[in-house]
Amino acid sequence: MSAPEPLLPAALDVLASTPATLRGLLGAMPESAVSAPGDEGWSPKDVLAHLASLNGPALVDRVGPILEQDEPPIPNIDEATVLERSGLRTLPITAVLDDFARQRAEAVAWLHGLPPSALSRCGVHSVAGRASVADLIHHVAWHDLLHVEQICRLLAAPLHERRGAMQIFQ
Repeated sequence: MSAPEPLLPAALDVLASTPATLRGLLGAMPESAVSAPGDEGWSPKDVLAHLASLNGPALVDRVGPILEQDEPPIPNIDEATVLERSGLRTLPITAVLDDFARQRAEAVAWLHGLPPSALSRCGVHSVAGRASVADLIHHVAWHDLLHVEQICRLLAAPLHERRGAMQIFQ
């Protein structure tokens, strides 16, 4: 039996498609819908800004040193600080969507260009321990999908409340 592929092709597909998926969900929505916080305290726009703010720190800024050094330290990310410093929450949603799409396209093109041997190179995360480039790519793709789901829940909540008798259907 052969070893599994180091990288699921779907991982890069998720990374590449997340900005377009979010543009499709949020791009034409009224500001009131994208800015309304849900029960968790975040609005769909906040979640988008979170994803966009982490593209560099969680992906590019971690993979780069792993490619250049043997088992470099990978610091944990203070996500709230990264989001706050990014200023993305204050920008119009179209600007955040555009910035995320541009940065993510550059990152995915870079990742596609890596030789297969690069995927098994590792760093040592300050909390999680030893992690490969493939691990990081899979993690960011997983993280994207969790937040796409969160955005869908946030957009669905006010619709659910107005379904009247149709709420009996799940």
